[in-house]
Amino acid sequence: MVELQTTWSWLPAIYLFLGGLGAGAFLTASVLRLTKPGRFKKTVTGGVWTAVAALAIGLLALVSEVEKPFQAMMLFKSFVNGSSWMTVGAWLLLVTFIVFVLSALFTTDKIADWLSSACKPLGRARAGINKALAVVGIPLALAVAVYTGVLLGAAPAIPLWGTWLLPVLFTVSALDTGVAAVSIFAAVIDRDEGIERVRATLEKAVVGLVVLEAAVLAAFVISMQGAGADEARAIGLLTEGALGVQFWLLVVAVGLGCPLIAAITQLVASRQKDKIGPAVPVGGAACALVGGFTLRFVVLAAGLHAALVSPAALQAVQGALMLVS
Repeated sequence: MVELQTTWSWLPAIYLFLGGLGAGAFLTASVLRLTKPGRFKKTVTGGVWTAVAALAIGLLALVSEVEKPFQAMMLFKSFVNGSSWMTVGAWLLLVTFIVFVLSALFTTDKIADWLSSACKPLGRARAGINKALAVVGIPLALAVAVYTGVLLGAAPAIPLWGTWLLPVLFTVSALDTGVAAVSIFAAVIDRDEGIERVRATLEKAVVGLVVLEAAVLAAFVISMQGAGADEARAIGLLTEGALGVQFWLLVVAVGLGCPLIAAITQLVASRQKDKIGPAVPVGGAACALVGGFTLRFVVLAAGLHAALVSPAALQAVQGALMLVS
């Protein structure tokens, strides 16, 4: 009988989800800030703070999983091997989190006003600072989204995780969940003039990202089925095994189908000048978030070891998965 992967608990799944969500939310809010400077502040502010909260909680979940969490927080001592993906990721996450926090502080009017009163040059340079943080933060956010998939590839003895399609899948999913999170603020609290066009743009982005994610997910499943016995056994857990219900119901139907239907419904209503309450966009976004988390959880759970795992191979896997030994 095929057993589920248990080297990692559910905490890394939370990090993989929240790290991608935070990256996608910041990227979406920053693009809106750069294309519509000074407008739709509630949507931008909500998106940036979502990025901060998601990345902070995700990092706590990841650090709590390592053997020595307090030592892991001391980056200058714990992460010094520049050739290690763990080291690269740790420093990437630190720099990205700092940029996210600074952007949130300068985006929030009350905090920015207090900073301006304490240091007038900061007040005069606020618009430029926000623009610079957005420009710097976009590639950092994209790198974090990619890293959530690359991190799993650091475990070489787990066949399901050793494909370049996994970082692509997690990146597209991160953008999808990020757009979904930002769309909630646009639908619920933002009443600025022109917000309807922003909502329509976000829904178009949802349609494109859902279709792209479905295509990448299909390519991932098909490639694993034809890659080898271990890969086929692992992917079988997702499509017809112990994780089949979660995969088809929560990832495919809820995570992809429902947001697609909700987005198309809103776009059709917008063209026909019909009004739709916030329940539809919020519901679609919530489904996208559920699907995004479940995707990472089932990929982690289905990460099988090779058919014959020697003690040396198992030790190699555990060494790759531990941030700090």
